[in-house]
Amino acid sequence: MWWGYPGYRRIPPITQPLSPEQELDWLESYKRGLEDEINRIKEEIKRVEEEIERLKKEIESMPPEVQQPSPTYPPAYQPAPMPGYGMEYQPMYMPGPGYGMGWGRRMGWGRGMGRGWGAMPPAAAPQMPQLPPLRSGVKRVVAAVEDNNGLDSRISSRFGRAPFMAFVDVADGEVKAVNIIPNQAANLPTGAGISVAQWVISAQATDVIAPYLGPNVSMVFSQAGLRVHSTEPLIPLSEALRRAGFIR
Repeated sequence: MWWGYPGYRRIPPITQPLSPEQELDWLESYKRGLEDEINRIKEEIKRVEEEIERLKKEIESMPPEVQQPSPTYPPAYQPAPMPGYGMEYQPMYMPGPGYGMGWGRRMGWGRGMGRGWGAMPPAAAPQMPQLPPLRSGVKRVVAAVEDNNGLDSRISSRFGRAPFMAFVDVADGEVKAVNIIPNQAANLPTGAGISVAQWVISAQATDVIAPYLGPNVSMVFSQAGLRVHSTEPLIPLSEALRRAGFIR
């Protein structure tokens, strides 16, 4: 079974023995998936660089009296202060029981118990806003966006840490409702993607639009039956909906 990005296969059950040929096939598929992802990231970096150069030229061509200082935006999440700068040092990890994962020659993925380094207790999950119930015959499409400008909001290249999440109800090729909500999970030190994915599922979403989703989030959406539509970052939300075939 395939999930995540092309070439990435679901890890076989740990009780299922694997032959060397099966291990080799899985590893080669995983390698191809990583190579494809690297190429996609390079293409996205190239698009961002082209956009930066275009904006620089546009600013340089503007008359001095028209040029205005660029607005400053707060970061999507506040960086954690470094130890020694106004806070007491606390170790990131504490000794505790842990799990060991290893690739065995004939038993696939193995799991072992033992004393190890376990992470500190995770931060409390934020309270996500509740959306109105989904009406019959309506699809609820979710996209991570960079700003709160309705259908003109730009698609974010991030998912779990995007500043805003757009919930769009569509039916008969038309937009019925748009809700742009601040992403309360963007500040989480870890697990932001999974927290947002659970929120999206609980909001009765039927479809997700995103440039990229990590393998864990992809697996959660696949198990919940959500359809994922790939799109380009930084394009307007309305254009992403149109390309995915939701609106005319």
